Formats: sequence, C-alpha cells, structure tokens
Amino acid sequence: MSSLIALEEWLGNNLPEVLSDLNPGVTEDELRAFAAAINAPLPAEYVALYRWHNGQKMEIHTGPWYGLTFIPLTRVLSEWQSWVDVLRQSKPETLASLNSGNSSVPPRFVRCLYASDRWIPFAYDWAGNYLGIDLDPDEAGTIGQVINFGRDEERKIAIAPNIEEFVAWMVSELNSGNFNIKTESDGGRSFNTLRPEKYHFLDSLAVMFRDS
Repeated sequence: MSSLIALEEWLGNNLPEVLSDLNPGVTEDELRAFAAAINAPLPAEYVALYRWHNGQKMEIHTGPWYGLTFIPLTRVLSEWQSWVDVLRQSKPETLASLNSGNSSVPPRFVRCLYASDRWIPFAYDWAGNYLGIDLDPDEAGTIGQVINFGRDEERKIAIAPNIEEFVAWMVSELNSGNFNIKTESDGGRSFNTLRPEKYHFLDSLAVMFRDS
C-alpha cells in the first residue's frame, strides 16, 4: 500500500524513534496461523499492514497511530481471545445491558454491541480500547472497515472503509500539519492530533467524526 510507504517516510522524518521500534513484517505461516485461530479470512489490507511491519517492539510509549501502539500479531490474538472469553462467560442479560448503550456513526455501519469476536484490533491504548477492523459490519457498513471499540468506546465510528483508506486519511492529516508532538516528563515524546488538541486519539476521533 503506497500510503504505508508515505507513513513510514513521515515517521522517519518526524518520529524516528517510532520507526525504529517497528518489527519486521510477519511471515506467511504466521498469517495463516492467525487466520485459522480467529476462524476468518483476513482482508487484503490487514494482511498488507502486517507484511509491512508486525507491530512494535514496544520499547517506547508512543505508537504510529497518533500515539496508539501498533500491536504485534501474537498480542492481537491474545487481546482478541480475552474479548472472546468475556462474550462466552457473560450472562445474556449482562451482555444485553452492555449492548444497550452503544451506537454507530454513521448509523447502521457498526453493530451496536459492547464487544464482538469479529472485531480484530491492530492498535491499542493499553486501557482496553482499540482501533481494528470489523469483519461483521451492520447493513450499511463494509467488511474490513476500520472502527474504534473497547471498554470505554460505546460510540462506535466507521472511520474508513478499510485500512488502506484509513492510512491514506491519516497521512493526509499529517501532511496538512495536523499533528502534535510533545516531549513528556520521562523524556519520551507523545504524538496526537493538533486539530482537535487532545491527549488521546480516540477522543480526537470522537470530535472529528460527528454524529451523522
């Protein structure tokens, strides 16, 4: 994907420590094993993302997705499994209560659920919230669309139809100057949007994608 090449170039020029923290890409065997574990075919864009880099070494606190960590495939699987376990272990009435507070932006793009085993993450905030792909969208959505989800994410946003368009959107934002890099008290650097100026990318998305 050309957008990944552009993102890598931007990181090299602006956040070289993040670029240095990225792992080499996954092998074909690793991709096949992962798809078998989640029992679903992987969209081509998700495959291309992990062929590009298999997440981060996580030796720094900042990630390439406006600060969110790019999680390696083994960690994707463990995070996914933890939510599968939540779904299996929760009583139907508990899940119904959790589901009731959820919404989709735009309407009918994302199923109004608390959690789904068809939501596959690639970015994590280390507090139970993610960016990922949706393999079971609602009637107006697209298989492989990029969404937010997790413990605190009741308002599910269909951010882009696929990862390629998500990365292209992000690169466009970066090239327009929409980034905020700050040196923190521990000497590391944080990375988020400038418009809006928030401390968490998922909070920025909530402002950038208003209700339709």
